[in-house]
Amino acid sequence: MNARARWLGLTTLLTDAVEHASIAIEKIHMSTAQRPFQLIERIPGVSAPAELIHEVHDVIVTNTYKQIRFWNSTVQKVVQTALAEESNGATPTREPE
Repeated sequence: MNARARWLGLTTLLTDAVEHASIAIEKIHMSTAQRPFQLIERIPGVSAPAELIHEVHDVIVTNTYKQIRFWNSTVQKVVQTALAEESNGATPTREPE
């Protein structure tokens, strides 16, 4: 196995680890936050604001984990592209200054 294949394998392994870990952690995060919100939402006088805060919390958490997965995927694509260019003998080009 050559160095390029090892780097590609490592990239895939790390990307998969971040992807699956972020999904698992997001589920735990949401379920852990669910319980206190459910309790607070039962209290008269604060239930309406608590429900709104709960919704905002869920949107922020969901979007945060989506961003983690998006950037994880983007980094993987960049690394794979760089390794493919290297194996083709291409060198990265820079804009003239």
